[in-house]
Amino acid sequence: GPRETKMSKLATALLACFAAVHASVEPRTGISFPDKHKGGSLSRLGVRTKGPIKVYAVGEYDSGTFLLRMSYGVGAQKMASALADALKPRCKDAKQIEEFEACLLSGLPNGAPKGTELEFATGGSKLSVSVNQKPLGAVGSKALCSAFAAIYTDRNAVCTMNAAGEGAQPAACGLLSPARKGALVGAGVGYLAGKVLG
Repeated sequence: GPRETKMSKLATALLACFAAVHASVEPRTGISFPDKHKGGSLSRLGVRTKGPIKVYAVGEYDSGTFLLRMSYGVGAQKMASALADALKPRCKDAKQIEEFEACLLSGLPNGAPKGTELEFATGGSKLSVSVNQKPLGAVGSKALCSAFAAIYTDRNAVCTMNAAGEGAQPAACGLLSPARKGALVGAGVGYLAGKVLG
């Protein structure tokens, strides 16, 4: 009857949902990050806070790329200075930090409003900067790459990074709590088994 059709639709939707999970959600901001990005796999997630404000969520990829997604709008100068200030104790080359700051500023004509995506690739011999998937340039320095990665990975990191998957919800099914999701999948699978065996 119609109830069965509804159940089988739900089961199909659930199975499709689980097959199509390609993103992880940072639980405190609800911001999602692709599990794979330019050949790298998402390894850790964190949130940069200032007092009670969640400024941005950050995803770290095993390729050395860091994706920052703004949860709160920040002015261009403020954002660029904050990252430059975080680099200073980690990199002695003031000129390279200035170059990095200028590069980032050039890509933020309207600041970094909520939803802006900043990408920093530290995996090679140059620190590449992109804003909203638009490449802005790069500073050729392995030391600067290591210093940028250290902002999120050393013992004085600006935020706590948790392994992706720890407390992270799969994005496609983020509306269901894990317990409810388990119960529904159990029901869906049980229903399908019943259909096949019945």
